[in-house]
Amino acid sequence: MDTPISWIKAYVPDLDCTPQEYADKMTLSGSNMESVTYLDKNLEKIVVGKIEKIEKHPDADKLVVCQVNVGEDEDIQIVTGASNVFEGAVVPVAKHKSTLPGGIKITKGKLRGVMSYGMMCSTDELGISKERASGILILPDDTPIGEDITETLGLNESVAEFEITSNRPDCMSIIGLARESAATFNREFKIPEIKPTGNNEDVNDYAKVEIADPSICPRYTARAVKNVKIGPSPQWIQRRLTACGLRSVS
Repeated sequence: MDTPISWIKAYVPDLDCTPQEYADKMTLSGSNMESVTYLDKNLEKIVVGKIEKIEKHPDADKLVVCQVNVGEDEDIQIVTGASNVFEGAVVPVAKHKSTLPGGIKITKGKLRGVMSYGMMCSTDELGISKERASGILILPDDTPIGEDITETLGLNESVAEFEITSNRPDCMSIIGLARESAATFNREFKIPEIKPTGNNEDVNDYAKVEIADPSICPRYTARAVKNVKIGPSPQWIQRRLTACGLRSVS
């Protein structure tokens, strides 16, 4: 289970330790912790760009030539074979002389005779997904052009990888691991108070709960929520999910 340490600190605000100190103490307390990953390690000169124009490659059917705005005086030209790019798409761009995870260097060069001054990146190329991505990562339209991708995606983050054993289902959540962290470091565990607002409607008009066997389930509750708007998640949620290796859809 990939767990952003900053998310743990949201529930244990007085957890003042380095990622390595956190890993060492959690391991000694009995938590099966595999590793700590620094998401921004080796990431250099990778920014947010916007594809302004796409043209067919003159000598390759599966390649296209993109003019990409990266927040500089002039757009840069990038050749790609990704099938999910489109004009107006906001994407991560590794510029000339940039570095990807693993120390991979990106430099300008010709692809089938056409100059390319960088590369548009997928989630696995940025090191935030272990599985092979099917295309370039498409960012929200309102993402600031030219912003460092580590800020955009919350990659200035350390992620602890836990292997949760079958006898610790209480740790199969961020809150569960935060509670365990608070106990391990002898710090206060805080959960933000949530106060949902109600109205004068009767919830029984929308949902009913029937407990068939109270000896097995003595209590079960439900709440009906109306007027839910489907749309992009807030950036802070997207960043935390990305750090967990998940893709936020809406």
